[in-house]
Amino acid sequence: MARLKKRDDGLYQKQVIAGKKADGSYIRRTVYAKTQKELEEKTDQAKKTIQYGGYLLTGSTTFEELSEIWMKSFGGTQSEKWRYRMQSLLNKHLLPSLGQMKIKDIRQFHIQILINEKGEKGYATATIKQMKQTAIRILEVACAGDVIKNEFSKIKVPKKDPNEREALTEEQIMMVNQTWDTHFMGYPAMIMLYCGLRRGELLALTWKDVDLEHGFITISKAVEIITNQPRIKKPKSKAGIRSIPIPTLLSDVLSQVKGADNELVCPASQGTVMSNSAYCSAWNSYMNHLNLYYGGATGTRSNNKEVVIPRFTAQMLRHTYATLLYDAGVDVKSAQRYLGHANLELTLKVYTHLTKYKEGKSMENYNKMLEEKGLIEQAVNR
Repeated sequence: MARLKKRDDGLYQKQVIAGKKADGSYIRRTVYAKTQKELEEKTDQAKKTIQYGGYLLTGSTTFEELSEIWMKSFGGTQSEKWRYRMQSLLNKHLLPSLGQMKIKDIRQFHIQILINEKGEKGYATATIKQMKQTAIRILEVACAGDVIKNEFSKIKVPKKDPNEREALTEEQIMMVNQTWDTHFMGYPAMIMLYCGLRRGELLALTWKDVDLEHGFITISKAVEIITNQPRIKKPKSKAGIRSIPIPTLLSDVLSQVKGADNELVCPASQGTVMSNSAYCSAWNSYMNHLNLYYGGATGTRSNNKEVVIPRFTAQMLRHTYATLLYDAGVDVKSAQRYLGHANLELTLKVYTHLTKYKEGKSMENYNKMLEEKGLIEQAVNR
């Protein structure tokens, strides 16, 4: 090993080529150490990490810097939607807590605490799992280069009871029915309620897809929104391409609105496909309209907002459609086709949940009837 000259500050240094710039010149990084042996070890370690986006990793690299390297090296092979989703997850959940930490200082408990906090705040289990997996994958870049030790495999996601699917109450259904022509999102809400369309399917729906003569809505496309920019794509699975019967109630409504100037059934105010922000704004307007229509009030500095109708979502409308199919005795195979489920198991899961719910409500009604007749009191106070 050639003897190197020690610097005035007592350190040895050596340059490592970490890649090339766009103009063809080399990217160089300087490694420092107290001894020549340590310098050679750090140099070898640095060379192992060059494959990760042309960056030199050290223990002082921050988690945010490491995440950028991971996104550039691994994310380059992924879709634009994946990259947008990952960057959103990083910005919202991981970087605020871990971003400025040096990777050499990050321990398993740092991530575990973060995961536990998200669980306590009620975040979905799927979201928390994705946070954990993303953090570990990012840190594995440094682990593979022997910059840090891998001690993150035992992080646990807190167990949480799955959220029950909610359907609209009979009162809410009545409110949707009675107000469909009083707001521009009224009849789109009716379509989701009585044909079970997903939000993306509704936003891509055109009047050419609505066949009132034969009583069917044809689903062959959906809107995918990336960085708030909507684009039309095919459904995720073949099952998503389907024809859904239009009930008479909805057919009567659509016959009054079909033939509008715009070919889209639910366009933005400019006549284009709705972006995510446009949809959220339109849906918030619709919820506020329903609340005011039935006697609620907007909030002021002196008075709190008065809510008379609980807020509901497009997913709740879709689940209500599944409930209506169940109540009508529609067989599970037909329900699978109408809902566009890729496998029967998902439809069976919905139907099984509804069966248990109905059984529970039946027993509630049975007990209520016994109480009203005074039979429970007679038996207890004999």
